[in-house]
Amino acid sequence: MANFRYHKISKTKKIRYIFKIYKSSLSIIFLHGFMLDLEGEKPKALLNFAKENKINFLALEYSGHGKSSGE
Repeated sequence: MANFRYHKISKTKKIRYIFKIYKSSLSIIFLHGFMLDLEGEKPKALLNFAKENKINFLALEYSGHGKSSGE
């Protein structure tokens, strides 16, 4: 799917995210539902839509969900 990155928020917690930046004034910010992650169909479809239309895209995974650490 995408190259996931991690943002370290403490010594033991990190948040997984995806981002794609274009020179666009439009942006999509995706926050998944409870107990889901960034590897589902919705984030894939939105990322593809953003790429096709050259729209900035950011998807964040909640702490403790998917591969983000925390509780």
